[in-house]
Amino acid sequence: MDINRTLFLFLTTMCAFITLSCNKEQEGDKINAASTLSVGFQNSPSMALLMVAQEKNFFVSRGVNVEMKEFTAGKFALQAFLGGSLDIAISGEVPVALSILQGNQFKVIGQVVERTVNECRVVARKEGTITEAKLYFSKKGRKLATSFGGGPEFFTYNFFNKISIKESEIEIISQKPEDMPATLLSGSVDAIAIFDPFAKIAELQLGNKGITFTLDDIYSELYVIDVKQKTIDEKRELLSSFLKGLYDAQLFIADNPVESKKILMKYTKLDKIIIDEIWGDFVFKLCINQLFLDYTSAEAKWSISKENGTKNRNIPNYRDILYTDLLKEVDSSLVKIK
Repeated sequence: MDINRTLFLFLTTMCAFITLSCNKEQEGDKINAASTLSVGFQNSPSMALLMVAQEKNFFVSRGVNVEMKEFTAGKFALQAFLGGSLDIAISGEVPVALSILQGNQFKVIGQVVERTVNECRVVARKEGTITEAKLYFSKKGRKLATSFGGGPEFFTYNFFNKISIKESEIEIISQKPEDMPATLLSGSVDAIAIFDPFAKIAELQLGNKGITFTLDDIYSELYVIDVKQKTIDEKRELLSSFLKGLYDAQLFIADNPVESKKILMKYTKLDKIIIDEIWGDFVFKLCINQLFLDYTSAEAKWSISKENGTKNRNIPNYRDILYTDLLKEVDSSLVKIK
């Protein structure tokens, strides 16, 4: 009888313990879900702040869980975000400019790079002793691949405008960034206009059979943080924690470039030689700066002109989509707009 009673008490205690543990686990899941932000991004070196913050647990230490969802391009992350499947999208500023022009509504709360330096450039198959871009593209029948609807296409427009070559004189086709190095190597196109790491991959593959054309002053691709007003209203503290985590990553990268590069290698699967050579193409700083306003307005004008051949359509005031309060709470000096 005593043995049965003891067994009964043991089983009763165990059931109570298991029930309590399950309840705590369920409660923990609820808390975890309530403190999570889903973030869509393109897996590229430009996302260093995001990757380092995730790897070093800076988000968690600031009180937010970040669920990272990878896309082949930032513009696709933006599309998923607009469809309601993400809390945040990190994308280039060109898809943002075009999306706002189409009537979509959301806010930009920051940039994950202050600027880029020749990160977007033209890589071409060398021909003879030609070293000047204008002379190279003056030859009839040149074929160039770029990525339509994003920064590379806008860069291409500015590039040919700068060297006084009409786009109608070049055959420009759209390709996925990841396909361009192989296409160029095979000779299917004469040149590609694309961002890193694909520009660097193409340069390494071509070796002395390739030539690169850069123009420092025509474009600096930006990568911005897109959020809906509803998310700001409902998850303001989490968004603030997210930005603080990115800021912690910025400080870490500045002090620990070697370890930061290793983190990039882990996430992007890129070779060390590529990471080392393109590292200086990015200024990894959390901010909102004047370049965003200057570029988005110019990109809207370009898009309207391209579609209609005119510039009579109204240009949005892109200052209206900036929400700077959250970034100012991290550090007011991070907001640099006139």
